[in-house]
Amino acid sequence: MIVGIRNNFLLINVLLFFALSGEGFSIPFIQVHIDSLVLAKNTGDSSLQMRLYYTLGDEHREKDNFEISQAYYDSAYTLAKATNDDLYQGKILFRRGQNYHSLGAEIPAFESFRESIEASKLADNFKTMGSAYSLMGSIFRVNGMYDRAIEYNIKSKHNYEKSGYDEGNAWVAYLLGRIYHDLKRPQKALDYYFEALEKYKVMASADGNENGVAICHEQIGLLNWEAGNFIEAKKHVDTVLSIHRKGESEYGISNSYKHMGKISYSIGNYSEADEYLRQALDMKNKIGDVPGQSGIYEYLGLSLIKQGRVEEGFNHLQQGLNLALTHKQTRILLDIYTKISEAYQARRNFEKAVHYQNLRIQTQDSILSNTASIKVEQLQKIYELDDQKVEIEKLERENNINTLKIKQHHISQLIMIVGIFLALIIAVVIYMVSKKIHQKNLELREANRTKDKLFSIIAHDLRGPLGSILGLSELLSEDVQSQDMKAIDIKSSAIHQSLVETNSLLNNLLQWAATQLQHLEFRPEWLHLVELITEVEDQLSFQATKKNLRIKSMVDSSVQLFGDPDMLKSILRNLVSNSIKFSNQNGEIIISASVKETGTEISVRDTGIGMKQEIVDKLFELEANISRPGTMGEKGTGLGLILAKEFVEKHGGEISVNSEADKGSDFRFTIPE
Repeated sequence: MIVGIRNNFLLINVLLFFALSGEGFSIPFIQVHIDSLVLAKNTGDSSLQMRLYYTLGDEHREKDNFEISQAYYDSAYTLAKATNDDLYQGKILFRRGQNYHSLGAEIPAFESFRESIEASKLADNFKTMGSAYSLMGSIFRVNGMYDRAIEYNIKSKHNYEKSGYDEGNAWVAYLLGRIYHDLKRPQKALDYYFEALEKYKVMASADGNENGVAICHEQIGLLNWEAGNFIEAKKHVDTVLSIHRKGESEYGISNSYKHMGKISYSIGNYSEADEYLRQALDMKNKIGDVPGQSGIYEYLGLSLIKQGRVEEGFNHLQQGLNLALTHKQTRILLDIYTKISEAYQARRNFEKAVHYQNLRIQTQDSILSNTASIKVEQLQKIYELDDQKVEIEKLERENNINTLKIKQHHISQLIMIVGIFLALIIAVVIYMVSKKIHQKNLELREANRTKDKLFSIIAHDLRGPLGSILGLSELLSEDVQSQDMKAIDIKSSAIHQSLVETNSLLNNLLQWAATQLQHLEFRPEWLHLVELITEVEDQLSFQATKKNLRIKSMVDSSVQLFGDPDMLKSILRNLVSNSIKFSNQNGEIIISASVKETGTEISVRDTGIGMKQEIVDKLFELEANISRPGTMGEKGTGLGLILAKEFVEKHGGEISVNSEADKGSDFRFTIPE
């Protein structure tokens, strides 16, 4: 009997060795694992059983059999808890989190990663902790919470450094590059991509694996392409293509051909673009990567149109559009709508151009409305889990203190004291939780009111001008056919004015929505006020000229501000545009500034129609819906002034207005030092 057990134990270890190493057997490794598990159960060795369950979970996870994988991990976790194996508890919980993450179940994934970190701390397993923090950072990045994403990736980096895991450090640098890429900060993104690239190069020189080098060059190339540095972009994509050819990665080669085709198209070499894109399409068909074909069809269609093969080009654009719709590729879908609209506009088919532009707007609106509530709910739960982590750590420390007290005092006395103490804690926790819930409910109700107001503005004030433009364009088409130049001039001017107003409204809506969702980053720097005013004057010169208005700047060239340039230009643009709107013909708008000890006060004063005090009192309130037509019937929503107020307050300043009916208005705002 003893000999049989020893032989089984030896066989288990031999099978386990070959199963984990992947060498020595021609039978499928899953079956090797199952055979080993049967023998392990016969010996009653819980540790071996746990390791085999864990290995089987890994095997099925690699094959995307997530339900089966999760069942094996659950069995492994039960045994790991029973044997108090903190090392494997942390590893198993991390794998379970990966499964949830792959299935898009971010809340249970976040919870599993958090529990994995707790178990890994007890085992000093810094590598698993680094991996868990990294994926938690990815969850925050996908949900648009970039500050938390950066924080968790930094935590990941610290743990990878403790474990000496160089590949983890390189991966974190790459992820930070992706975050800053999303934030539209290309230089910061490039810094991290190059940091990751140098780390991956060192590792590749040791093990020959250049996949990390390839992904860094690819992202650097795409950044340069987006910036218009096409020669630099082509150099990096060429490097990626060479790596994938060497590694015989058909997927990587197909993507490189796609990128080369897009770069060639951007340069204007349409025949070369056509060749690369067709090679990419052939390879995508060969490997069965259907979703990856939508972007290829897009640029292949555009290239064909540029070569004069218009009908064939539009057919390819439609194929790309159909694939993007089928696979719900919203970014590609929006881009194709834009490109088709531009293509029809270039061919002066304005009806179809407007049709596809409207489809793009509808899709964008749908994305905003569908994702806003989902993200709020998901982020609320993630924040709660993150807060629970801090609370649990605090309670664990308190529990350890209470345990020591129980050992030091008489049991009956301690039970009474602990009972009272716990009752107080529970009461405080209940009170704090209820208070937090109440506060969160208030915030959510306010967010819903804000969202409803935004959609109301979009539905009413944006759809109206677009409908007018569409109607005018149809009439304009008839006038062109009849060659009625006077009617053409009147309608084209009306279309232009409507587009100016719609563009201004859309810019304000997008900026205001970004401030409400806290996606607009505040990046102050030292600026010359005169330069900002000159740029705003240039932008609004057409509107001012129509009313024969004089915009007069009385600002000294030495005046400097410490502020965000985009926000300051938006403030000035909205205030000057408002003055133009409510000024009569031949009026004057004066921009002045005075430097004080506490900061700079800027004034935008006009000689227009002014307003009554009851309007002034509610001018900066969104719910008040203060909107009046201009002196030439210009439309608006009042959102520009609300946006200006929010941007001023982001600088720590204040905004005010003095106005009387028929005597003009004087808007003043301060920018602190």
